[in-house]
Amino acid sequence: MKKTLLCIALAGLLSACGGSDNDSSNIPPSTTTQIGVLTDGPVEGATYTINGISKTTNAQGEFEYQEGDEITFSIGNIDLGTVTGSERITPVELAEDETTRTNMLIFLQSLDSNGVHDDGIQIPDSMPQLTANSIDFSKPTTEFIESFQPVLASIVGFETKQVVTAETAKDNFNQALLKDLAGVWYAKNEESEVVLQITKDGKYMLGEPIFSAPSDSANGMEYGELSIDALSGDLRAQSSIDTNEDWGLTDFGVTRDMKISLNGTELKISEAQNPNESATFTKFPRHNSGIIGAWSSSSGKQLFVFKTDNTYTLIDAVGDDQVEAGETPCGGPGIEYGTYQLQNGKLFVNAIAIDTNGCAGLSDTNAHLGLSGTIGTNTLTFTVSGEGTFTLSRLN
Repeated sequence: MKKTLLCIALAGLLSACGGSDNDSSNIPPSTTTQIGVLTDGPVEGATYTINGISKTTNAQGEFEYQEGDEITFSIGNIDLGTVTGSERITPVELAEDETTRTNMLIFLQSLDSNGVHDDGIQIPDSMPQLTANSIDFSKPTTEFIESFQPVLASIVGFETKQVVTAETAKDNFNQALLKDLAGVWYAKNEESEVVLQITKDGKYMLGEPIFSAPSDSANGMEYGELSIDALSGDLRAQSSIDTNEDWGLTDFGVTRDMKISLNGTELKISEAQNPNESATFTKFPRHNSGIIGAWSSSSGKQLFVFKTDNTYTLIDAVGDDQVEAGETPCGGPGIEYGTYQLQNGKLFVNAIAIDTNGCAGLSDTNAHLGLSGTIGTNTLTFTVSGEGTFTLSRLN
């Protein structure tokens, strides 16, 4: 079996890798009000009904619910579907087949008041023209578009608007997912940890220090681009740098067929043909002060993550960038994993357990003696003797 993404069972939840040791069958549902988001891009102005009480999603697409609530979403007199409340609801959760999901994307995006999907979907206040007889999401998509066009044109303010094409609707949905995925994600078990950064334009960087085998040549990183089909959950990574052998999202640089899902706060990635090979990530939280958090170099190709247990992980897609003409680089892309301390305005790297980027990073900077620096709300600056001052930007 390939050593793909690490397999994690989060406490209190079941995962493909196993279950919690705790019996939660007798624990009653929480009565605390929770916040979810209806999104194809956040959908403002949709009606949601719980126990006969109807409200409207706000400008962020948010709705309120309690654990276990069954929620029916609708636009005008058109039911979109009924689901159990959760933090993130999309047409994927509201419909079971891809045709219905696609038609629902087209429907929602065509009803956007300003037609700019990047800022979400704003549904007009009144939709009397929308009735159960006028909308049938089960039709083949071409027929759905043809039948929906006159209905759309009958709505005040939409007289000249064209129904969004299936291709545009799917592309917008993919971009909306990437926007939600953008940030730094983290997973850990006793064997290793995975740090995964995803950007809004689909680039990714992944590093996985293997605690149980610090000298293993698979300690490394990947850098590349993600191809995501948000409707099907299909994920394929194309790496331009892969130093972690058959760990991670690619296998010695070869693309794998994978699946991706996001429920709001948890990101799950699994092998398409072997769901038991999976990892469940949580987003690394943003801290507005102190060193704890994720920091990026100006190139976006070096990611530092400083954690509360005084360990740090560096994912480096650059390596030695201080090469003089005629010289050979003394380090290449790789990772570092070690321990750090802050004392008297200096960053001390006490021990580096894993170092696969050679002289690059913090391993060859005399950081054990302390690097002078300043930490601001959005920037971290430190000085390396003989090399200059470096500035990182806070992420997440």
